[in-house]
Amino acid sequence: MGVHKSETLPDVTYWLGLEIAKVDPVVDLDVMYKGSLELDFLYQLLTSKAQQHWWRVYGIQLSPVIINNAFFRAISMLHNRNIEFTRSRNSKETMWVKELLKR
Repeated sequence: MGVHKSETLPDVTYWLGLEIAKVDPVVDLDVMYKGSLELDFLYQLLTSKAQQHWWRVYGIQLSPVIINNAFFRAISMLHNRNIEFTRSRNSKETMWVKELLKR
């Protein structure tokens, strides 16, 4: 199953994003984004898991560059999505919806 590197990075990023979202207890993305011991632990755990998954399922040895970029892209993507979600929850546009729901 020949997968080009250009297709691999988005796939690994997406897979890691799903894995990060599944972590219990929920990851504090603000703390993670700034760097922490938890980030180091999560990095070690999930990059290893991704390596094993890609090797087992696709027979692909992920390069350290791909796995590193994918992990930090996934953290960044989830962090940005979290910021957008928080903004939308507090925005004026959603106030009218909240008012309707109160009725």
